[in-house]
Amino acid sequence: MLKIIKYFGTIKHFKLPDLGEKIKEATIVKWHVKEGDTISEFDPVADVSTDKMFTQIPSSFTGIIHKRYHKEQDQCQVGELFVDIDVDEIQSIPNQTTQTFQQSSQITQVQPKPIPHHVQKESSLQRISPSAKYLAQLHNIDIQNIKGTGIYGTITKDDISNYQNQPKSQQTNSIQKSQIIKMTDFQKGMQKSMTESNTIPHLYLQEEIDITSLSSFREELKKQSNITFMTLFIKSFSLALHQFPILNSTYDSNAPFQFVTHQDHNISIAMDSPKGLVVPNIKQVQNLSILEVQQQLNKLRKLGDESKLGPNELNNGTICISNIGTIAGTYVGPLILPPQVCIVGIGRVVLQPRFIGGSYQPRKIIYTSFGCDHRILDGATIARFQNTWKQYLEQPEQMMVKLK
Repeated sequence: MLKIIKYFGTIKHFKLPDLGEKIKEATIVKWHVKEGDTISEFDPVADVSTDKMFTQIPSSFTGIIHKRYHKEQDQCQVGELFVDIDVDEIQSIPNQTTQTFQQSSQITQVQPKPIPHHVQKESSLQRISPSAKYLAQLHNIDIQNIKGTGIYGTITKDDISNYQNQPKSQQTNSIQKSQIIKMTDFQKGMQKSMTESNTIPHLYLQEEIDITSLSSFREELKKQSNITFMTLFIKSFSLALHQFPILNSTYDSNAPFQFVTHQDHNISIAMDSPKGLVVPNIKQVQNLSILEVQQQLNKLRKLGDESKLGPNELNNGTICISNIGTIAGTYVGPLILPPQVCIVGIGRVVLQPRFIGGSYQPRKIIYTSFGCDHRILDGATIARFQNTWKQYLEQPEQMMVKLK
């Protein structure tokens, strides 16, 4: 039985919706529908990426895809036509072997963008996941050299990573030529944000904090739930903000001589992800318990690893913490994420001798580095905030007294 689809209804123009955070355009990474496909309301139309996020665009209508206005890797402006959808019901004609359908409007056939020679197109016998294909194209890897370990021999992201980590079996004496690398959307976003950040007069303050007692406190908490240091840093940071709300502000350079202070502590967390740096935020930390902060942090990490962070997770952050110490480093010079006015970088935990009670003792030390907008914040305010936060971390019982 051949199912023949006819269009009899009203064509609805579906435009790329507002993605928030002043985003003006998005790159179409993958279409989930083609012309002639049926779609229901809220079904995914396409995956798109911007300089700040990777997200899916859901349909606002139920019907038939009448026309796609762009091909994959095209740039689409917010508010620009995305797809046309015939919103009437589908009529099917059974038991027909052939039938020709002429549409009233001509559909332009879009020629697919050729794939570079060094990244071969997968054959019908060789499957590859979208994330693995993205990595292969990003790193110029010929997938013909890779054996897939996924279901039905599908090449996975891990297969690509393992292939990259293998030693080269043959050494060549050929001269390596220079190559122009186009930035990904996430790299473009980092470039734009950091270029803007570099225009801000930064005030820096660095300090060391003894977290030996906090480490013992965490070991007690871990008997109930796996609580990380980062969760304790975030919650104690929020408690200190109650006494210094000016740090939890945003500043618009187009409206000088005023700034906005926020009651909600939407603490942004700088994270490493397969697509690069992402900075989602945990909403209303001031109202969350330590366990709830941990749960939200786990959720953001999972979404980041799966490249599923959306506007709800990425927008409206008010202050930022970057725990670069999970990778390496002690002190850091963090750059503010506009329009926020404060960021703190945390270095790795270091075992250091400290003279306490007449003798040297091994202590667990972290080093913190504040970067602040000196147009809004002065050094004395940052130093006082640092002292309050330090007290909570060095004496966790003080933090417990403040918890609701």
